[in-house]
Amino acid sequence: MDRRDALKRMGLGLAAIAMASIAPKTHAAILKDRAKDKKRLVFYFTGTGNSLFVARQFSDNPLSIPQEMKKGSSAYEADEIGFVFPDYSAAAPQMVQEFVKKASFKASYFFTVVTFGADAVNVAEWWEEYTRTNGLRMDYVNTLLMVDNFLPMFDMNEQMKMDKHTDENLAALLEDVSARKKYIAPSEMGRFNKEMLAMMQERYKDMRCDTMFTVDADKCVQCMTCERVCPHKNFSLSDKGVTFSGKCESCYACAQNCPQKAITLRSMMEGFPGERNPEARYRHPEISLMDIVRSNRQ
Repeated sequence: MDRRDALKRMGLGLAAIAMASIAPKTHAAILKDRAKDKKRLVFYFTGTGNSLFVARQFSDNPLSIPQEMKKGSSAYEADEIGFVFPDYSAAAPQMVQEFVKKASFKASYFFTVVTFGADAVNVAEWWEEYTRTNGLRMDYVNTLLMVDNFLPMFDMNEQMKMDKHTDENLAALLEDVSARKKYIAPSEMGRFNKEMLAMMQERYKDMRCDTMFTVDADKCVQCMTCERVCPHKNFSLSDKGVTFSGKCESCYACAQNCPQKAITLRSMMEGFPGERNPEARYRHPEISLMDIVRSNRQ
């Protein structure tokens, strides 16, 4: 082997080592790179991190709706604007509805991803109609099946064991939005009807924190995590311990994120337990408690 060949091989070897030291980019990161020339704003609402995790796949810096409302910002403009939030009774959380109603948005492409855990029903069509009524034209609305964190109906331990194919379905949504696909997910009403959904939506409109939750004084250590994760700042500390009252978003961030599992749901109907398993709690594994605090703290 002459000197030129030896140097060539050495150079190839060093290049291979350098390439091996670079972590492969995620699918989401590759798609973000493709859209570098476009300004994209993504707004999210989260209680246990599912929607925040998804929002981060579409944007390096997604914007919390509770924090944006606190700022009083009202006009947003970008090439692409997206929304990510959980499905609440085939509708958006009240705070998300209020945000869209009060703010103004300008973009050439609007998209939405609604996270859900059991039945998406007609939430995509509902959201398309709601935003249209409030001056927005959604180009793309789709749903993503994830862990269902609705405590009255589901055991979080059982939910976390299920493979809901979230990663591959999320990859498909990222591809769709990257290609600026136009699509509104169709209704799958199943065991529901519109009258039933309207009744459920109306019920959650006026939910109050003091009628939904109870705090076990023996478990509570007054860390005030509940106050820091509540988008409505319903919790406070008094000489009587932790007290709470006010309009509730039904996001369950307080109960799900309480380190002592001291907050539980009251029964919504006589003869039924408030929740399936008060000892089981959930937060998305890639979302920290501080992420939830930064998203919701008022």
